[in-house]
Amino acid sequence: METEPQIKKTYVETGKVKLVFRHLLQLGAGSIRTAEASECAGDQSSFWPMHDMLYARQDEVYAAADLDATLTQFAQDLSLDTAAFAACMQSHKYLAAVQADYQAAQRAGVRFRPSFDINGARLTGALPFSAFQQQIDAALARS
Repeated sequence: METEPQIKKTYVETGKVKLVFRHLLQLGAGSIRTAEASECAGDQSSFWPMHDMLYARQDEVYAAADLDATLTQFAQDLSLDTAAFAACMQSHKYLAAVQADYQAAQRAGVRFRPSFDINGARLTGALPFSAFQQQIDAALARS
């Protein structure tokens, strides 16, 4: 099992910790549009499914001649209301929030993906579950 699903199952789904996702716009305009797409999907309670699809199908994202059409297809694949999704995307409803996430990450010194801040400690990179488990359990013991 991958690390993120283990963290979610062990800590998030049990209510022990809260996972907060912040957008890092390190790959130009495409990063902005994919971040907006995940937020627009969130309007239909599908932030995480869109997030997961964007990562799973990133080759399609990077190869897209028309990124917005590709993102709308992803919304359709998730059985979202594509008209509402497209309206959200066209209005740039979440652009300011996405940009604010990125600015906050820059101010906090986040330079790599993935980055996790756990009670003052920062873990970066694709680390094994045990590294997160150790940090999270220590933080929970202190609280």
